[in-house]
Amino acid sequence: MAAGYRLPRSVADRLETALRGRKNAAACLSLATWLGRFWSAPRRLLYSFPIDRRAIAGREDLGLSEARVRGAILTLEEIGFLARYEPDPGRRYQRTADGLHRRPLAFRFGEEYALAFTAANTRAQAARGAPAPSRRPVPRPAPAHVPVASIVTARPAPSPLLAQKHPSLERGLIMGEQNPASPLEAAIARLRQGIGL
Repeated sequence: MAAGYRLPRSVADRLETALRGRKNAAACLSLATWLGRFWSAPRRLLYSFPIDRRAIAGREDLGLSEARVRGAILTLEEIGFLARYEPDPGRRYQRTADGLHRRPLAFRFGEEYALAFTAANTRAQAARGAPAPSRRPVPRPAPAHVPVASIVTARPAPSPLLAQKHPSLERGLIMGEQNPASPLEAAIARLRQGIGL
């Protein structure tokens, strides 16, 4: 049993009622208490958590064998205390020193139990006089479009060291005469010269 931690009364009562008459009720209560100790805190309650029966089997603070952990997980799933969280496809196995191993199964608390844990956390915070944990501010997304006026005003001043291109509406020549003829007229004139007209 998790030392120094007890399930909230509402969770424990609901769990004991659901486990009544089951052979592995003690193992289920032990595992549920152990999971509640680590995963029912307000900030962790919304996240899925792994249960690796090989890693937690034989722990002194839990006192269950791998087989008893497996049976307790199945029973807790059946009664709705745990809800399985399926990993993304292609993420079911992980590479270890011994080769590929299936990743630990991930779970969340079932909906009714998660609500009971949330209510218990709220009562405990109110009894301590502690404010609810503050949430990190979510940054506002950047606007989808930038107004044209801000683009014009945000344009950096040209560097005096670099040559700048200054496009103009009329093409001019640096030296010589400016030919007002259109490109089509210039092409016809070249064609006439080539033919000899």
